[in-house]
Amino acid sequence: MPELPEVETFRRYIEAGALCSPIRRTEVRNRIVLAIAPEELERRTQGAMFRSVRRHGKQLFLELSSCGWLTWHFGMTGEPVLFMDGEEPRFPRVLFHFPDATLAHDDPRMLGRIGWTATIEEFVRRKRLGPDALSISRSDFVERFAGARGAVKPALMDQHRMAGVGNIYADEVLFQSRLDPRTEVGRLSRQDLEGMHRNMRRVLKLSIDRGTDFSRFPRSYLLHHRRRGASCPGCGGTVETVTLGGRTTYFCPACQMGRAPRRAAGGGR
Repeated sequence: MPELPEVETFRRYIEAGALCSPIRRTEVRNRIVLAIAPEELERRTQGAMFRSVRRHGKQLFLELSSCGWLTWHFGMTGEPVLFMDGEEPRFPRVLFHFPDATLAHDDPRMLGRIGWTATIEEFVRRKRLGPDALSISRSDFVERFAGARGAVKPALMDQHRMAGVGNIYADEVLFQSRLDPRTEVGRLSRQDLEGMHRNMRRVLKLSIDRGTDFSRFPRSYLLHHRRRGASCPGCGGTVETVTLGGRTTYFCPACQMGRAPRRAAGGGR
């Protein structure tokens, strides 16, 4: 699933190639990906332009010259594709046709959603999204997580507490912080939380800087070893898995020793 770095990469991609060009026609091929009636989407976009593009967590917002913002979530497999005639992607679900190019929501599994909101603030409030993971201050991060319950991995992925971090980057942040993902959040010290905030910013920024190309990440990152039984890049031990919050979690028990409960919360190895 596209997480904050991937969506930030999408934002820059759209900003570079799809702004300030009139939308001649909006074509909906699969209305299942819409959180708005097709007729309303066509009415709001016809003849309008995308004036700017912003991001909050995993959510993208495209400002319409006509009024309001198009909302764009990419689900598990969605991505924006800008193409010329004859270069159509394989799974275009919604297409915005400009005079010289087309912007498509390409989504094999159709789990993404496109909608509309009057303001970004109203959308964030209605969806009860937490602060953006790259914008949240250290003090706000500590306050929000110090009061959390349960294991630290699901807490990091809770979009109501903080928006943007998903399964893959949560694993990496905890590995870089040397924290066991099963650790009860309430058992973490302020120093632990400040370190986690620092590592989260570093991991997310590095991913954005390297175009979310995992092959360009340092070999010391767990991302290269997210396989059960793989060798840990830190100590050479064995990477193990546990299910937390319904998601498979990869970690090294030898490196990530901090404050884990005796029994894994939410699943076994």
